Amino acid sequence: MHMVELAEGEKRIAKEAEDWAEKQKLLQLSEVSIILRNYDDLFSDFDPRLYDRRSLSDDFLTEIRRATKEKKGGVVEINFLIPTELRKNEKEAVIRKRVKEHFKRHHDLVQKEISMVRKQGVQLSVIGFALAIIGAVFMVPGESNPDVIAQTVQKVLLVLVEPASWFTIWTGFDKIFTTWKTLEPDLDFYKKMAHAEINFTGY
Repeated sequence: MHMVELAEGEKRIAKEAEDWAEKQKLLQLSEVSIILRNYDDLFSDFDPRLYDRRSLSDDFLTEIRRATKEKKGGVVEINFLIPTELRKNEKEAVIRKRVKEHFKRHHDLVQKEISMVRKQGVQLSVIGFALAIIGAVFMVPGESNPDVIAQTVQKVLLVLVEPASWFTIWTGFDKIFTTWKTLEPDLDFYKKMAHAEINFTGY
């Protein structure tokens, strides 16, 4: 009896080792491989909608960002490993489309935000240059104004306008050339994922 149990235990261990080796082989088939228990692993547990509209899981998004972080340029290949008996070609087609739509939409949103930041930068720079011109006009030497109040107002405006113009100009330049770059990693990630090659493999 003990010999039979021992033999069965050895067979089970051998089978588990074989399955593990097979999974490792599958994991190396593509640049990025993710093991799923079922299709629902890709989606939020709090969203009951069908796959074509359902929100993607935060865990999946975090993992896919980490897994693709070092991938530079070209098309990223993503391979989802799922139990063979659960595979459905129709569902996989819907999921593949949903995943791509998600990343394409977020890419467009980030791109729109970058355009808005740059536009704000241009507007601020124009306002800054306009203030600088106004300040220069006040600085142009002319006939002395006998009105003390007018002279005082002119000096106060000059004191206010000159630093304001420089601050506005440099803030605008910062938005045009620097600020938007904080969004560049997100833009690259979403662009990479929107064009990714997505495959499903049974295990």
